[in-house]
Amino acid sequence: MSTPLVFFRAAFLRFINLFRKQKLDHELSAELDAHLQFHIEDNLRAGMLAVEARRRALLKLGGLEPTKENYRDHRGFPFLESIIQDIRFALRMLSKSLPFTVASVLATALGVGLNVGIFSVLNGATLRLLPIPRAEQVVSVNQIFHRRTIRNTHGETSMFSYAEYVDYRDQNHVFTGLAAYEPFLEATLAGGKTRQLLGAATSCNYFDVLSEHPAQGRGFVDTDCAAPGESAVIVVSDGLWRDTFASDSSLVGKRIVLNRTAFTVVGIARPEFTGTEPIPNTFWVPVTMQESLEPGRDRLADKNLSWLALLGRTRPGVSIKRVRADLEVIAGRIDQQNPGRATSLAIRTATFFGSPEEREFLLPVASVVLAAFGLVLLIACANVANLLLVRASIRRKEIAMRLSIGASRWRLVRQLLTESLLLSLFGGVLGSLLAFWSFTSIMQFVTSHLPRTFSTLAVNVAPDMRVLAYALALTFFTGIAFGLIPALQSSRLDLNTALKGDGARSGRGGKSGQFLRNVLVGAQIAVCMILLLAAGLLLRGLYHAQTVDLGFQMKGVTTTFLNLMSQGYDENRATAFTRSLRERIAGLPGVTEVAQAECAPLSHDFSADNFTVPGRADKVAIEYNHVSPEYFPVVGIPIVRGRSFRPGESHDAPVIIVTESTAQRLWPGVDPLGKTLREATGREYSVIGVAKDAQVSHLGDLNTNYLYFPSGSEDNLRTYVLVRFAGSFVATAKGIHDAVLSLDVEMPVEVTKLEDYLEVWRSPSRIVVALSAALGALALLLASIGVYAMVSYTVNQRVREIGIRMALGADSAEVKSLVLLQAMRPVVIGGLTGVVGCAAVSWMLSSMLFGLGPRDPIAFITVPALLLAVALLASYIPARRAAKVDPMVSLRYE
Repeated sequence: MSTPLVFFRAAFLRFINLFRKQKLDHELSAELDAHLQFHIEDNLRAGMLAVEARRRALLKLGGLEPTKENYRDHRGFPFLESIIQDIRFALRMLSKSLPFTVASVLATALGVGLNVGIFSVLNGATLRLLPIPRAEQVVSVNQIFHRRTIRNTHGETSMFSYAEYVDYRDQNHVFTGLAAYEPFLEATLAGGKTRQLLGAATSCNYFDVLSEHPAQGRGFVDTDCAAPGESAVIVVSDGLWRDTFASDSSLVGKRIVLNRTAFTVVGIARPEFTGTEPIPNTFWVPVTMQESLEPGRDRLADKNLSWLALLGRTRPGVSIKRVRADLEVIAGRIDQQNPGRATSLAIRTATFFGSPEEREFLLPVASVVLAAFGLVLLIACANVANLLLVRASIRRKEIAMRLSIGASRWRLVRQLLTESLLLSLFGGVLGSLLAFWSFTSIMQFVTSHLPRTFSTLAVNVAPDMRVLAYALALTFFTGIAFGLIPALQSSRLDLNTALKGDGARSGRGGKSGQFLRNVLVGAQIAVCMILLLAAGLLLRGLYHAQTVDLGFQMKGVTTTFLNLMSQGYDENRATAFTRSLRERIAGLPGVTEVAQAECAPLSHDFSADNFTVPGRADKVAIEYNHVSPEYFPVVGIPIVRGRSFRPGESHDAPVIIVTESTAQRLWPGVDPLGKTLREATGREYSVIGVAKDAQVSHLGDLNTNYLYFPSGSEDNLRTYVLVRFAGSFVATAKGIHDAVLSLDVEMPVEVTKLEDYLEVWRSPSRIVVALSAALGALALLLASIGVYAMVSYTVNQRVREIGIRMALGADSAEVKSLVLLQAMRPVVIGGLTGVVGCAAVSWMLSSMLFGLGPRDPIAFITVPALLLAVALLASYIPARRAAKVDPMVSLRYE
């Protein structure tokens, strides 16, 4: 028999023997007794006395117990058996201290559960593969430009033009198929079911590459992409089919209208498939139909436009390294055709949020979130470590006895670590189960309170092997983290004093044990301070956003967005439509003023370009807006110098209005009227007015350069209509809605309050504030319990000392002061450390503070005062109990 087989057979037999211990021990005892009896009989026949015969027989056998132990070592796995013994003993010890066990398990469950839950969210967003068959074979391809490259962009710079996609599709040797798609394509469904839809324009091999076959009908075929605008076919999502078309079984083959183009439904997707982006798609059309949905924008012909995302399915056995090597050859050829361009490729297994721009944003956010949740786990670990130190001091006689009869320090540390790991295992399992059960609902609640565009995020937070592995690793790390120091500290005892029962001087344990407990309490307070200060700053920022002067008036203003280009309008039709619409709206009851703008205030709609000041070489980034003359009175932005636009000044007029802060930055100390700004094209504009600063672009930001151009007929293709009214919003909104439909019955229209845009800015902040407040509250609870436990234990250990002090004349006030002074010392040190730490990193919260300083004095005074008050209360309760000690009783203590 070969050596490996012999080894595995022996290992298997040893493993089986672990479950036959009693039978094997019985057989061994019987066999040894038989051998012993044989030797005794031989000795008796040799003339020995019975006692001597037995003694000689035992000597010949080498002793029964050593022989049994030697046999046991060879029949099983001694190390594994000793681990099992440790586990059994640990379970017995934990069952004898149920209050300690329950407190430790709950604290661990809280810390581990929160971290596992948030990791499952991040895993679903950034690590989980796409929900498609054999997803591990599908990779995303993005390009990164390393030199200054002038690039048109619709979406993200790392995307591809259609011509680049065709080169990669036709010239690669590593994919069974390479698909392209334009994500987040907006369209209006007409035909009596008017609603805004979000979909994708895809290459015709999209469904084949993803191995996604529609539940009804078919996907796209090559002929659907043969020529631009020639194949108006569409695949709709299962959700759209059910919700809008009432599960019409005959929908396949029928025609539906998107952006005034009739499409024939050729397929209905499976319910599980909603696309390859985190926001679900409701439809898919061939990429060659792009201009039909976005009239006037022929993206297919622009070879320098980033607008298509690429997904490829690799051939069997092809690694990502080989894919990169093959595609970089194609990238090199494209670079040679475009002098001055240098491109590298980012290739990774496809996930949601997989592009370089998305990962660049998400990774820092994920790091901060994991760090915040990790701080709560750190507090929980410090709490349990303190409990273990207290428990070890109670068990010092037991530990000293074990050491005195020969147990090694390593053996003792291993036993204590086994107890810690069991605690963490119970807590980790409980916390993970709670996280798996609750975070799906929590995620649904959070997304439902996000702005409408993101309220349908399709992030799967269900546990997978990666989440389970993280939970397991975190559980064992937690057990080691809170168990190692107490285990090492507990095994360093002065056996003489410990066995005599002198708890005050046992080992280095008296002072060093107290020092460790103080350090752990200080660490809890420091971490708690950071979390509470972060929550306080965010809460103050949200309050600031609700009370800050925006510089313009939002109340009594409605806004309506019209994308006439997507509805097939040309410039002349759009101009006639908006003119008629404004006239009809102006005649509505209660309407006082009507204006147009390229971007409505705080609408997350931005336009920007680089400008230069004549005589200077540096370029200045400036955001801008094309507005009608009525814009400023409608939104209440006063012109503080110069004049506003006149009705005759159109889009091409060489005049601009700048904001006060922009004028100060561009022409400090100089009158800006008459000054000139030059566009990148070389065209110059003269400043005719200065408008008051207003937060129309970014809430809480007055440092952005901003200017206004007059609007003209070009701006009517895509415009916001702003209406100031006095009266009922409902009546005004209905009047505007009816006015739009009276001009074009198929025009999508939604009338909202301008104030609603402010809520879109505030909603994410509310969620972050609620999350940080919950974490801060949990941290405060754990820290206060830690302080209370530490002070209570210290008081119990010093009952005799306190009794002596009171017998010698100390009154209750002095005892309280003594206990509180010693208890608050680590609290104050930890609090100061936390304040300094938070002050050093609070700048990371600046984007969520809406202009509030990251070292806001109100937050940095109120939060520490709150934490110190809670810690003082937690310390006062045991201090008050200490002051009531009866000296006569305490002198007989122990």
